[in-house]
This record gives sequence, C-alpha cells and structure tokens, in this order.
Amino acid sequence: MANVGDTKERFGRQYIYLNPPPNAVGTTGTWRLRLDDTGTPPVDGGSGGESDLSFRALVATGSPDIKLGNLVYLNALGQVELADASTLVTSAVAGMAIENKAAGELIEFTRNEVKQIFNVNLVVDGAPAFLSPGEVYFLSMTPGNWTTTPDTTTPGAVVRSCGTALDTNQMSIEIQIATTVI
Repeated sequence: MANVGDTKERFGRQYIYLNPPPNAVGTTGTWRLRLDDTGTPPVDGGSGGESDLSFRALVATGSPDIKLGNLVYLNALGQVELADASTLVTSAVAGMAIENKAAGELIEFTRNEVKQIFNVNLVVDGAPAFLSPGEVYFLSMTPGNWTTTPDTTTPGAVVRSCGTALDTNQMSIEIQIATTVI
C-alpha cells in the first residue's frame, strides 16, 4: 500500500499518492499525475516548478498574522485563517503556510510535500527547539499550531494527523482524515 506523498514514474510520467478529499466517500487515497507533458504540475496554484504543490489565497480580514509553519484552513469566503482542532470547520486543514503574512495579504501554503520549519518553537505546542524525527504531529487546539499530543478528551475536539517529522527541522506534510471526540 502506498503512503501519502510517495512518488512513482510510469511510462515517463510522474505520479504522487494523495489523500482523498475530506468530503470524499471512503478513505482510500489516489495516485495523481504530478507533472504534465510540459513539466508543469497540474496541481498548482502557487509559483510553479517541478515539485510545487503550493497554493495561494488572501489572509482573512481580522486574522492574526500567519507564520511560516502554521497550519491553515480556508474559510467560507476562500480566505486563509489559522486552523485549530476545536471544530470540524476550523480543522479542515488546507496546508502549512510557507511564508509569513498579515491580514489582507496573499499567502502561499502547501501540502503533501516535505518542508523546512526553522521556527519550531513558534508553531509547535510546548515551544520545543526542534521537531522529534519520526514523531507524528497533529493539529492543535492552539490556532495554527502542531502538537504531538492531540486533545482526545474534550467532546467535539477534532483529532487530525497533519505530518511526520523527518528531521529536527523537516516536516513531511500529510493531512489525514479527522476523527471527532465524542
């Protein structure tokens, strides 16, 4: 069984294994074409390039500043806000911010990629200096943050795995299907 983020090449084309959309039927991921015949990723809302799976959207008015490494979601207006595990709506993680931006600015975020996080103490609960390699990280109740200990006791809290640390400052962003605490 393939893991999210795995890549393969067949007949000269590159594919990447992605999670199913949160509202999709079933829980099986799918292989998706990573590059078209011109070398451009078809899944691209960002700055382009061979392995770019990034997207851009406006930071919502009134939203606090978003830091590189924060987990974000898209609100009903399609604007970016800090994701948190308090409700199903705010836990629909669209990806990880890959730059610092303020309300009203265009921000770039990504998913299903490996990215560096050098400000770990600002975006992980407990403010550790480094990520713990091999550890699975979840969406936190703290807006925008990652955690290794999701809230599994508060009714209505959402548990969503969002990535695995590959190194002390490197995260494999893998947004998984959520479960809700009853």
